[in-house]
Amino acid sequence: MVPEMNLKGMEKVREKLPGYSGWRLALLPLLAFGMASLALASLLLLDILPRLFIQLPVLALIEPLLPIFGMALCFAIALWLIWGVWRKRNELQSEFGELAYQRVIPRGISGIGIVFGSVTHAFLSVRSLPPRPPINELTTQFSQSLLPLVGVPTEIDVPLRMIFGGFFVLLALLTVRRAFLTFGVDYMIVIYLYFPDESEIQEREIYSILRHPTYFAGILLGLGALAFRMSIYAAVFFVLIYFTFRAQISVEEKELVERFGEGYSEYMKKVPGLRVNPGDFGTYIRFLLGRSEDNAN
Repeated sequence: MVPEMNLKGMEKVREKLPGYSGWRLALLPLLAFGMASLALASLLLLDILPRLFIQLPVLALIEPLLPIFGMALCFAIALWLIWGVWRKRNELQSEFGELAYQRVIPRGISGIGIVFGSVTHAFLSVRSLPPRPPINELTTQFSQSLLPLVGVPTEIDVPLRMIFGGFFVLLALLTVRRAFLTFGVDYMIVIYLYFPDESEIQEREIYSILRHPTYFAGILLGLGALAFRMSIYAAVFFVLIYFTFRAQISVEEKELVERFGEGYSEYMKKVPGLRVNPGDFGTYIRFLLGRSEDNAN
């Protein structure tokens, strides 16, 4: 027997994914995990490629750029897959009707998996990967912590990075958890993009200070990786992570502006998408603890 998942919104998920009834529904998180693992493995292989083929001087020359190229490529592939959920909507609805969402969801799940596999890669030290140290000295330098260069004693460099990195990761996990509990799985996997008439207006307190709580969690994970490594690579990876989420938001909000008009455009001007203003920290903490006014019931 496979235990039933009773998260908020699961009833709607089962309704809109009839082909994933029973145990088959577990195939979607397994797909996400598989794609995350594939992305991470591919990135690690690209990182160490020059160390595996040391007889090829060209690989040693470009070694410092390979981790950045790999991350950028993975994020580009992920966005291409996820954007297809939006771009192919009319075509799939015309061809498959009510089953259009079911046809496209594996594509979106695959893209999400690649994003999280790539973010995981940002936590790892490129210079510490087996089977041997980097061939190019720049790779080593780009991987090293920058804190000792600004006067932080080497004895507290690692503990300091672990503390701050762990803090941001914890915030990210709490934000994702609260988003699932507050909005439901159905909203988190954009079912209502394909069934807009069945959606409800989400008048949550968190939306008064932050337009995209779930994507904000992704930014927090990126900050966690940056704090954990504090290297040149980590800084570049964070920039890639940030602009990946910004790019996805631009696609989503184009749809929202078309649906809700000038009202949503005004809302975008007033409420930040991927940051919490200092004066709004109290509201954000209440959201994390499940004590927002809209969660009181």
